[in-house]
Amino acid sequence: MKAQRSRDGTRFRVETVHEGGPRMRRARNVVAAVGYYDHPNRLDVPGEDLPHVSHYYYEPHACWRKPVVIVGGKNSAAIVALELYRAGATVTLVHRRDRLSDSVKYWVKPDIENRIKEGSIAARFGTCVEEIRRGALVVRGPKGRDEIPAEAVYLMTGYHPDPTLFEGAGVKVDPETLAPVHDPQSLETNVPGFYLAGSVVSGKNTGRIFIENGRFHGEAIVASIVRARRG
Repeated sequence: MKAQRSRDGTRFRVETVHEGGPRMRRARNVVAAVGYYDHPNRLDVPGEDLPHVSHYYYEPHACWRKPVVIVGGKNSAAIVALELYRAGATVTLVHRRDRLSDSVKYWVKPDIENRIKEGSIAARFGTCVEEIRRGALVVRGPKGRDEIPAEAVYLMTGYHPDPTLFEGAGVKVDPETLAPVHDPQSLETNVPGFYLAGSVVSGKNTGRIFIENGRFHGEAIVASIVRARRG
């Protein structure tokens, strides 16, 4: 989808492409609530595109009694590791940092830490992935290079937004954080009438906006549009 300001400066032209062909719509306002899950953060290591490797997690039961490796150290990695362990998988958690992230939810963190402490879930901290092979993950950690058995690999390394849509409409985007310029109160960008909703307002800092606070964005946007129309 592309969004483009019309010449009169008050309307947008939104072009969409689907099975029936292209279609154009015009609007006074555009709200972009596109999220970021379509664009996972890749490791860019050999074997990342093998069939048993995934940046997405669906359900644990296919991994029953299988060796599984989860890469990451935040909420998604911790939750996936716990679910797979409780579904009967042999789980190893690999994280490049020396400990789990402080952003892991308070009710999840003690659970995963206790499972690691008791040995139910193996953990390799300070360890980076060098290669993914069929049946094994090649890593390098404090003790050097090693292989971990893995019939399934879940790369829970986060996601990032694609700013192409915003930039095409004239929205300024920070090149480092990928956060679009916007008013934090109204969620309106530097382009009048173009709004953001949901996690996309945070750029790469995806943990800042979630269901509990993102649900207020719609109300703020509607209020801003109403104020603008009343002039």
